Amino acid sequence: MSKVALRSIKVDGKYYLWKREHQHLDEFIYAKCVEKVTIFLKGYKKSPLYLLFREEDNPLLETDNKQVKWCVGYPDAGVIWSSVPDSVETITYINLNRPAVIAALIRFFMKEKWQPASTSRPLKIEQALVWLSKIALPEGY
Repeated sequence: MSKVALRSIKVDGKYYLWKREHQHLDEFIYAKCVEKVTIFLKGYKKSPLYLLFREEDNPLLETDNKQVKWCVGYPDAGVIWSSVPDSVETITYINLNRPAVIAALIRFFMKEKWQPASTSRPLKIEQALVWLSKIALPEGY
């Protein structure tokens, strides 16, 4: 596995370092693909935010349209899209490579539960797909 470079972003006057990686689960029932986003407040590497967007978590999602499913990272690494199974219809694209998406994730989780400057522990959100309905993320490529 190749090393992924950290990228820098300034959000609300503070600098953050972040990276996005495509990974595969060792144990899964429905799907093995995972997009992992890691974010650090600069100077606070011991308290990162880990977001795991696992396609495996689709059965946990409750939507108005039970036919909609989130697809994760393949064939476009870093892209999550909602689609209707057995159809070519795509509803939403969210590109985790876009700084605007990362900024929105930082703002949301800082308000929600991530306090990197006051703790020395990571915050790991293993079922990040569940949060997509609660976060206003920029859509598109």
